[in-house]
Amino acid sequence: MERYRRTRRRVLASGFAVGIGGLAGCSGSTDDTTEDEEGTESSVEPVVSIPGEPVPENMAFDSEGNLLFGITDGELRRLPQEQLGESDLTLDDTEQVASLPEVIGVETGPDDTVYVTVPTDDEQGGVWEVPPDSDPSQLVSIGGFPNDIVVDSSRDRLLVTESFGGVVYAVDITDGAQAIDGERRSTWLDDDRLDTDGFGANGITRDGNAIYIAVTQAPNDSGRLLRASIADDGSASETTLFAEGSELAGADGIDAADGAVYVAANSLNRVVRVADSGEPLTVATGDDGLVFPSDVEFGPDGEWLYICNFANQSPEEAAILRTQV
Repeated sequence: MERYRRTRRRVLASGFAVGIGGLAGCSGSTDDTTEDEEGTESSVEPVVSIPGEPVPENMAFDSEGNLLFGITDGELRRLPQEQLGESDLTLDDTEQVASLPEVIGVETGPDDTVYVTVPTDDEQGGVWEVPPDSDPSQLVSIGGFPNDIVVDSSRDRLLVTESFGGVVYAVDITDGAQAIDGERRSTWLDDDRLDTDGFGANGITRDGNAIYIAVTQAPNDSGRLLRASIADDGSASETTLFAEGSELAGADGIDAADGAVYVAANSLNRVVRVADSGEPLTVATGDDGLVFPSDVEFGPDGEWLYICNFANQSPEEAAILRTQV
């Protein structure tokens, strides 16, 4: 996984040197209650501490409310639902579900099959699937940097971002589709606003019929969110700029609820809520213990937002946190 850490660090550092350089000093206590610059009170609690290398990057919940998360060296791990309310857990309190070449994006299907993006530089790169009680296998090959996933279960497909090319692929997950490339994979959204000089299309999520895509490095040290609708035939339509600005610099993993999008702004050590009007509001910061947050995910009750500390420059602070919103 050292190759992955060097690649991601090099790409991000080219646009956000200040954010990267400040990571080592961002060691705020995770059990403090602080007030961000907009005056919103925030309380962030540690759920699982994962100090050392490798580090966690992405999360998802299954149908039973278990938390699935990936460790970059290839571990897919699970925190049981009954432990979600606990604090100060360690990696030993979780169980390893599968071992893959690498793990970045994590998503679960309706049948609790787990889908994982693997951004290796060889033929193993792409999307892998981990069915319940079965071994992992490669579903489709994708070059570049396959990153995040959302399931479109009504059409038996995944929507997958590729960050270096700035594109969103549709991946057929029905039995019998061609396993490697071919009919299984097609381009769903190819928009110039997803393709930047650095890290482009990254986090992806769905809220109703709307698909939101984060762009990590937009011009002028900013981040970007696009919103696209799923047309009746399944194609992308009405693609618009949802938000853009310096408050979203380093936009990584995202989640959506009630028309608002929650963004892990990694290089700013922040989680930002972007309302339907496009107005950003900081939910949590480095003062709350956020260190290069790479993903956000609402828990089963919809009240707690889970945050993944990627912390690749200070891996001793890697963790999964939660805050009530």
